[in-house]
Amino acid sequence: MKKLFSAALLFMVILSTSAFAQVKINEIVASNASSHADQNGDNDDWVELYNSGSVSVNLAGMYVSDDPTQLDKWQIPSGQSAVTTISPGEFLILWFDKETEQGALHVDMKLSADGESVILSESDGETLIDSVSFGAQSTDIAWGRTPDGSGTFKFLNPTPEASNDGSQISEQAKKPVFSLESGFYSGSEVIGISSATENAEIRYEIGGSAPTPNSPLYENPITVDSSSVIRAIAFAPSFAASDIATNSYFFEDPHTIPLVSFVMEPDSLFDYDKGMYVIGDSSEAGDDYPWFGANFWEEWEYPVHIEYMKPGGSVEFEFDAGASIGGNFSRAFPKKSFIINNNPDYGIDELEYELFPENDYNTYDGFGLRAGAEERSRLLNEMMYTINKQWGHKNAMQAYKPVVLYINGKYWGIYNLQERKNDDFVESRYGYDDIDMIKDYDEVKDGTYDAYQELLDIFQDESLTETEFFTLADSLIDLESFTDHWIYQVYSSHGDPNNLRYWRPQTVDGKWHFISHDFDWWRNLDNEPGTYIPVFTQYLKKDPAGFWLIGRMIQNPTYREIFLNRLADMLNTAFKPDYMISLIDSIDTAINPEIPRDIERWDEGWYDNSGPTDYSMEYFYYGLEEEDYGLTVPYVLDYPDFIYAEIQDTLQTDTVRVHLAQTSEGSIQLNSITPDLSSQDWSGIYFEGTSITLEVMPEPGLELEHWLVDGEQAGQNNVLTVELGTTPIEIEAAFQPVLQDEIVINEINYNPSDDFDAGDWIELYNYSETTIDLSGWVYKDEDDEHEFVIPNGTSIASGGYLVITNDTAAFKQLHPNAEFVKGEADFGLSGSGDQVRIFNPNNSLIDFVEYNDEEPWSLEADGNGATLALKDYELDNSLAESWMASEETGGTPSASNDGVINSSEEDGNAPKAFALHQNYPNPFNPTTRISFSLAKASPVEISVYNMLGQEVHKFVKEPMKSGEHTLTFDARNLPSGVYIYRLTAGNFTETKKMILLK
Repeated sequence: MKKLFSAALLFMVILSTSAFAQVKINEIVASNASSHADQNGDNDDWVELYNSGSVSVNLAGMYVSDDPTQLDKWQIPSGQSAVTTISPGEFLILWFDKETEQGALHVDMKLSADGESVILSESDGETLIDSVSFGAQSTDIAWGRTPDGSGTFKFLNPTPEASNDGSQISEQAKKPVFSLESGFYSGSEVIGISSATENAEIRYEIGGSAPTPNSPLYENPITVDSSSVIRAIAFAPSFAASDIATNSYFFEDPHTIPLVSFVMEPDSLFDYDKGMYVIGDSSEAGDDYPWFGANFWEEWEYPVHIEYMKPGGSVEFEFDAGASIGGNFSRAFPKKSFIINNNPDYGIDELEYELFPENDYNTYDGFGLRAGAEERSRLLNEMMYTINKQWGHKNAMQAYKPVVLYINGKYWGIYNLQERKNDDFVESRYGYDDIDMIKDYDEVKDGTYDAYQELLDIFQDESLTETEFFTLADSLIDLESFTDHWIYQVYSSHGDPNNLRYWRPQTVDGKWHFISHDFDWWRNLDNEPGTYIPVFTQYLKKDPAGFWLIGRMIQNPTYREIFLNRLADMLNTAFKPDYMISLIDSIDTAINPEIPRDIERWDEGWYDNSGPTDYSMEYFYYGLEEEDYGLTVPYVLDYPDFIYAEIQDTLQTDTVRVHLAQTSEGSIQLNSITPDLSSQDWSGIYFEGTSITLEVMPEPGLELEHWLVDGEQAGQNNVLTVELGTTPIEIEAAFQPVLQDEIVINEINYNPSDDFDAGDWIELYNYSETTIDLSGWVYKDEDDEHEFVIPNGTSIASGGYLVITNDTAAFKQLHPNAEFVKGEADFGLSGSGDQVRIFNPNNSLIDFVEYNDEEPWSLEADGNGATLALKDYELDNSLAESWMASEETGGTPSASNDGVINSSEEDGNAPKAFALHQNYPNPFNPTTRISFSLAKASPVEISVYNMLGQEVHKFVKEPMKSGEHTLTFDARNLPSGVYIYRLTAGNFTETKKMILLK
């Protein structure tokens, strides 16, 4: 009996394996636009399987993969045999859509139209059943076998769930060409259509519908005299249908802002059953705003052809993509927002175009078209974005530009074309590919919820001390991004706990960053001053919804001071009423000519929570201008005072005025801002009990003598911290000339040898304890007509060197690691004796050397391979005995004259540990200082890398003495972004990040 059972079991296994072997990959469509739709109406990629055997086969347990190295990538689920069973000689479709929740036949992967593999394997995940590799695919063309299950693969007309009929396709017909380009015209125009495919038959449609074999046959040129879109397709025997050609013609006045033209199937917008723009047949929608359950609440996406025209009408680009309805409650408005999704199944994976000149990247996986109709002036969101861009605030916001939208030739109004706030946005801005992204406070958009849950656990841990909590919060949140985001919410009286979007890189030390968006609704905009709602008070509640994070942080004293100082900085700069008024004017000027037409287009059908509402010219100006009680203009005039008053009441802290005295001798950074003191005094309002930090940046040739606080000297350090009391405070910086003799001419190459000719050059050395700015300094020889002005932004760090050459190319070739001035002198030094003179910008002589090619000057430096090298910077370099011939051929530019780079300390006073310090300032533009500590003399290498790991700058690769060292990094030729700088000193290595923000 036992043997009989084993034999039966063996027979069942053999039968199962044999049955699986009957299943063949029969047909593949990897770019499906209209060939076949699933049960939800989605045109997803599909693979047809064929049962070539004589028994039915249940596919449950079979593995599907697109990776030959991972056969067990996805398993067909069991328990649904009615769906997963194929009868003999029958067909079954697998949908490659990564939407497994839609059923057992929906595979957790997608196909690439560029070509890849499809692999079927046994339930052991190892035994191969069938596999097919395919190349680039055309839209709605199948790669299929003829005959079914056994023949070779060919390009065919798709026959889903039916036998392949053998109608082989050799190639695709050529796309039709219009005789007239898309654009703006007047009167009437005659348009011809042609195809380069011989004997092709052209079918066309006027309007958004895609042409089919049943569409009107093109026989004669078409006359158009009103705004229209024309779509055409070519058919020819033994050819696949061509791609659809689409052109848009507008017979009206050109626009003052760019134009976006949508062309798409009208039914995909307005059909009662499937139109994404209408309420439709949903029984849940009811009669009340916002009609939940209506078609426009569905996440439907349909193909769209897009043309983008600059003002004047020239087409900049066109492509096919997917369009869906965007927004939240604004979906219920007559004028709706759209999301555009690039996808190879439609046409392209990424749009490459300079959509937003302010970005340092030009590739986009899609974009949004925001209707912006929830607020009356049409400019609130744009104001916040412009502030963010112009002031370089740390919370990310999407780039945008105003455009007009047409749909199927019909004017649709003013929209804001803007970036999408997704993983592509983060990768483009910050260089991170693998991220966690959370929407609002519970929806995972990318990655996992794990790191966010860790953050919540810390925020809920009441046992932490204030110091412990702040330290942990600071390690998990980018506080600059977090703070700026919530200050935007405070200023805009944002009362919606949603509209949150934050992300972190999936690294060990990854911090949460905030993306600010959706500023259409300012709660206090409709209220008169004196009746404003206290929004900041709401943020202090430890509400588990959207305000909970900021509420918990504000309770912490350390963070509260950070927040209040940054808030005051912004209220004293970006949110100052005079700046805001000028901003409103500039944004209004850009869209004002388009407003009347937009309002005429959308003058009916508007609702909000209170019922019918208005969308009129009067409401536009009511939203913009100052009336009896206010909207935008009165708001920006009054609201900063309200914020100060609310914080005074809520936190029981008074305000105090800080006054900075005018100076043209340097700039002063106050906390995070740098007020303009060049022509007048400056004052701003801050909060009692906080400490403000000031740092002075003297003009070239000057240094801080001392600070004055209320007329009393308050220190000589460049950085000053002042604790604010209850009375106004006066702060002034007093300057004095720098002791310029701390720059010395240290090495001279006046007559290089023929075997090592690096050109004529001199080397300067800074033996002071600070970096010295050499912008505008002048190098001369004995001829006053010969001068080289050192470029702006050039400086020498403490213990650092700088070389001026007359032949940059030759110098770089022989001294690739030396630092030198950008640009070159247009004069050389005499081989028979000359002068080397250095002047500051005030034309004061700083250093002077007159050398000769005769004794007592070294003769080795006169064409024999050596340079004149100063023995010690403390010696009088006007004397010949202070100089020697360099030990190394060609000298030691950017290094000490004994071959080792000088440090600011001797080994006896060396730091106790190696360390790489955070650059300052950070973020920076275009220069920053990088400091590091060497505990002992070591071989040192310092380099800067971009986020792709490419080296973009090498500072040094030299032995260095122990001590504290500072280098200056000039990034004026690099794009904005995150950069990594790395110090290697012997066995010690450390890296840090810095941000270049232009």
